This record gives sequence, C-alpha cells and structure tokens, in this order.
Amino acid sequence: MNLKSYSTTIANAILFSILLIFLRIDLVFTESLPTGGDMGAHIVPTKFFVSELFSNFKISGWSNDWFAGYPAYYFYFPFPPFIVAIFGLIFPYGISYKIMVVLGLCLLVLSIQKLVSKENSNNLYLGFAAGLLFLLTESFTIFGGNLASSLAGQYSFTYSVAFGNLSIYFLTRSNLKNSLFYSSIFISFCILSHVIPFIIFFPIYIVYFLKYKTENIRKSASFLIFLFLTSRFSISLFSNLEYTTNMTYSPYKNISDLIKPDILPLLLLSLALFVFLPRHQLFENVFSFHGYLIFISFLLFFYAPEGALWNGRVVPFFILGLVLLVFNLLLEVINLISFKVQGHTFLSLIYLVVAFYLLFNYHRRWNEQYEVTVLFIIGLFLILCFLNISKLNQLFSFLFITLTISTVSFLPHWLNWNFTGYETKSDWNEISSLYVELNKVSPGRIMWEPNPNLNKYGTPMVLMTIPMFTDHESLEGLYFDSSITTPYHFVAVSGLAERPSNPVGGLSYINGDFEKGIRYMKELGVDYFITYTDSIDDKATRSSDLELLFESSPFKVFKLESSKVELVTSDLISFSQPSFYERISSSVFKNTLEKSFFNQSMNEFQKENNIRIIDKSSLDNISNKIDTEGIKLNITDLKIENDKIRFTTDYPDKMHLIKVSYFPNWTIQNGDGPYRITPSFMAVVPYTNDVEITFEKTNLEHYLFIFSFLCLAISILLIFFRMKKDA
Repeated sequence: MNLKSYSTTIANAILFSILLIFLRIDLVFTESLPTGGDMGAHIVPTKFFVSELFSNFKISGWSNDWFAGYPAYYFYFPFPPFIVAIFGLIFPYGISYKIMVVLGLCLLVLSIQKLVSKENSNNLYLGFAAGLLFLLTESFTIFGGNLASSLAGQYSFTYSVAFGNLSIYFLTRSNLKNSLFYSSIFISFCILSHVIPFIIFFPIYIVYFLKYKTENIRKSASFLIFLFLTSRFSISLFSNLEYTTNMTYSPYKNISDLIKPDILPLLLLSLALFVFLPRHQLFENVFSFHGYLIFISFLLFFYAPEGALWNGRVVPFFILGLVLLVFNLLLEVINLISFKVQGHTFLSLIYLVVAFYLLFNYHRRWNEQYEVTVLFIIGLFLILCFLNISKLNQLFSFLFITLTISTVSFLPHWLNWNFTGYETKSDWNEISSLYVELNKVSPGRIMWEPNPNLNKYGTPMVLMTIPMFTDHESLEGLYFDSSITTPYHFVAVSGLAERPSNPVGGLSYINGDFEKGIRYMKELGVDYFITYTDSIDDKATRSSDLELLFESSPFKVFKLESSKVELVTSDLISFSQPSFYERISSSVFKNTLEKSFFNQSMNEFQKENNIRIIDKSSLDNISNKIDTEGIKLNITDLKIENDKIRFTTDYPDKMHLIKVSYFPNWTIQNGDGPYRITPSFMAVVPYTNDVEITFEKTNLEHYLFIFSFLCLAISILLIFFRMKKDA
C-alpha cells in the first residue's frame, strides 16, 4: 500500500477528526437534551416535527405548543428537523439532535474548504484553516453561521450558509460532472434551511447560473429540480406573510457593529496581500463571489429598509467574504512566490515548538479540553511526518489552525454547557419536579413569568419546554415572527413579570400593571400562571382572580378561570384586508398602513372597552348573529387538537370566539368562517350544535404540490431526452 497516494484523504480525515474532537463528539453521543440560548427551546418544535409530522408523512402542520397555536414549518423550513428525524431512526432524540448540529458545523467548514481549495490537494489544508477560522469567530453569537450562533440555536442558518457555499462552488466548477444539478440541489437545500442566506445567495446564484456554459436542456432540467424542491415552501411563505408578526428590530448603524475588533487583523491582512498582486488579479478578486458577499452585506447593513430583516443578519456574510478574500489572496501570493520551502524539516520543528507553546497555554485556560489539545497535536504530528510538509500553503494552514484554536475563549465552556444537556444542570430537579406536579392537573394553556435567572436550568427559555415534558401548552415560545398572537402575549406578560423581555418593537407595553395583565390573560385563554420571583408571587397571591394550586419551589402555580370558547358580545369593527403587495410591505418592512390589521387590533387590545375588530366586510350579512344580550353560553365536549377543534354549543347560529390563532388553513364544517378577530383569534358561526373545525391544506398548497411534481416529471423527461440524444 502506497500511503502517499492516500495522503490527501488521510490529511482531511485527520483535520475533520480534530474538528469533531473540538466539537466534543464525546458529548454528542451522550444521551441528553441540548440546551443553551434558543437551542434549549428549539428542541420542542423539532420534536413536534419528528413525532407528529415526519411519522405521519407530513412536512408542515399546526402545533398548539406555543402562542395559542402556530403554523409549524410554514415560515421556518424543515431541513434540519428532517436530519434529526433520519438519525432518530437509529439514535435517541437528544443524540440525533446533537448529531444534526455538529453535522451542519462540519458541512460549513467543508463548504468553505471547497471554495478556497478549488479541488487542489495542496490547498485543502489552507481551505480547512479558512473554514475553521470562520467557524470559531467569537465576535458575534446570535446573527447565525458560526459555532457560537449555532450553539445559541441558529444552526438552521449555518446549514443554509453551507448549502449556499456549495451551490456557488459547483456553479464555478463546470469541469465537474453534473455540477449544475448539484448546484440546483444545494441552492434548494439553502432555502429549505433558512430564508435569509437564500436571499443573499440567490442573486449571485442566478448570475453564475446564466453564465454557466451548457446547453439549455441541462439548465432547464436543473432549474425545474430547484422548483420541485422549493416551490411548495417558498410560495406558501410569501403568500402567508400577513399572518406573521413584524418584530421591528432596531438596526445597527455604526461601522464598528459591522467590523468587529477581532476582524480587523483579517482586514489589514487582506490590504497587505493586495500589494503583492498584479492589477488583473485585483479585479478578479473584486468581481468574485467573495467580493459580492462583502459588497452586498455592506450595502444591506447600511442601506436596507428597516424591517423584519434585521441588518445584523448580514454580518456573517461580510466576515465570510473577508475570510474567503484573505485566503484566496494568500494562495495567489504563495503561487507567485512559487518555490518549495527549503529546510522544511527545520521549519516544521519550529512550528511544532510554537504549537506546543500556544496549545499548552490554551490547556491551562480550558482544563476540561486537555484531550482536545493532545489529539490535536497528535493529528498535526501525523500530518507533518507522513505527508511531508514541503509547501508554504501547508505550513501556513497549520499556523492558522493552531492560532485559531489556541485563541478561542468562551466556546469550549459553551460547548460543554450545551451538549451536557438539561439533565446535568445542578438545579434541573426543580424543573422536573415542577413538571411532575403540572402533569397532575388538567391540561391547559400556561403563562409563565420570564426571568434571566432561569438560565441556571440551562437557558432562560427553559419553560418553553413545558409542551415537551407535560400535557400543557406554553403561551410563550420561539418562532416569534411566525405567530400572529406573539405581540399580544408579550404585551400581556409585560405586566406579569419583574423583568419582561419586551422583544417586539413598536408596542405599548404595560410594565407593572398586574391587574391589566390578568385581564389580558383571560383574553388569551390562559388557564395557569407560573410565578418565579417573590414580588410577582405576592401580587398573584393577593389577586382575587388567581387561585394557588401548588408550590414547587421556587415556582408557584396559580389557576385562572378563563374560557377557550365564548360568544362575541362586543361591538364589531369590520376590517378589509389590504392587497397582497401591501401585506408584504407591512410584514417585511416597517411601513405603517392605516388599514394594517396588526396596528388596529393591537390598539383595541390595549383599550379598556370591548370593541373587537374582525377581518371580513361581509359581516353585514350576518349582523344578526352577534346580538347575544342575555345569553349564557354552555360549551361541552371541548377538544383542541393539533389539526382539529371540536365542541358542542347550545347556541348555534351565533358568532363564537375561539381562542386559537387564526390561519387560513382552518375550515369549519357546517358554518361560516373562520374570521380573524381581535386578538388574532378565530370567530365562527356554526349551523349546528356540534362544531368541528379542521386544519387542512389550502387550494394553493394542493396546486403547489401538483406544480412541484409536474416540474419533477418535466425535468426527468428532459434528462431522458438528453441521455437518448447522447446515445
């Protein structure tokens, strides 16, 4: 066996083994539920996908777990949960989840390696170093794309960036067989993971796609594959934008928010390397993929319209473009020098001494990562000895790898915190005891007091896991912008918490108004309220509307008398829906429309009167269904499931308010509606005593399924025609 012939494969295997060791592969295969930041709450919708959707051959549906119900995987796409579901066929859920996270991180490094190396085996090491440098960037922890953001729950963003990179890589490698089809598949996976990276990648994808030199049959077939994979999700997303919440994020405005201190060395290095290059190579780097990333992220950061697309989200693309620029410039400078390092053995020994010193200091700071240090040096030693470093780019790559790993600060602790899971947290027994007691009372909708100190259980969002461990719903969850009841929840909870988060911009919060918070809880159909701090506990204890059920220290659980179904007794204001393009403008950007349902209904929710807004002007035809004076409603046999709502009423032919979030997929059998009514719930007029409302596919969704498979069929025919022509 000639080891030299397998040197590239062996080197890559060692490099990615080092990466896996750093990512604590030992903890990945420890059965625990990951936590930390948003990740500790993302386990809930992912579990819903695995157990409720994937197991029933569905890709989207309705979940009652959060926010009085929300459309699951209509606005957040399903590729990462699908990976969890696949691995879940073999491994327990917690392990499958962590495998999915680590797989996305490795895929990101691989995609950057591909872009830098361009299949040149001598450049694989430097490409890996570039990927590692971007992955371990610690200047941001929430924007998406790096390890820190993935541990905070932005792993879907990481997958999307990786797939976008691979799509561009294959489009620029026309010499590779079927590269156009691979590119179409990866750009499809890009949007199926996260929509924001797709918005960044798709324009440059189109440019490279049009420039790709091949016959129109191949181009048409590959684009049809893209439509087959994405049309159901993408078109459905944009057609339902009016049923999302505009989070109105405050944009960053300073150059220091884009160019972080630890990015300055890269910027300075790129400027220094430019000096060594001929003018034509300078233009090649400006008009390149990485040049595009730097330009478009800079442009969007400072000049994009303010809206739901938070400009902080473009920071990863600026850094990615800068990393790709630096390493491409470095390769070009090395190629210009074009000679082998003389006395490379001596230089390798010097490098090993430097590596030992740097990693020893690293070990002293992060004691629990000692095994990482040892295996890292062993891996490098094997590469140096068996693969015989003889080129500058190989030596530079090892220097970058060493410096990158040895300078990370908080990532090892965060990896340990997240991947050891909820179960190892010293106070987790307090949460598990609470959940045991909750399972002893009737299932209901829970409002809980948010507090940053809940992080001691693994994440401040720990109580978002209520639906996963109990039979109850949590009114608060993630996916803020995918639920239209989000703003009403946060307005209500702002009066019920000592330290509310108030994440939705542009709302008039009721901070400190506990009594109004209780009224809003009734409005939202809340059954139980969980307190955490002494001050809120005292207010709840004194309230005549709340009954203490039990205490599970440090939590207290109170019962609230409210109803899920009631008659519409208030005055109604009819509301005409804005046009499709107005809805997009209102949802995506901060443009305030006078007839914006969000703004009007929000205002009414905060008033002391009982006026409700409803979204159908045709109400004039059923105005007699609203007069309910002197009527006492009796609702029996109420069941609210993920795809069905059933109950019996003694007053058919009257308008009923159902405290479940409105979405156009809801359909009533034998009745009028559902109508969207303040606060973004459903109103129906049943014709019979037995009422049934089901969550079904819309006509648009049926048409999109047909269209998708039609695209697939045509693409197969085109490929078959091309193969027959070649034969």
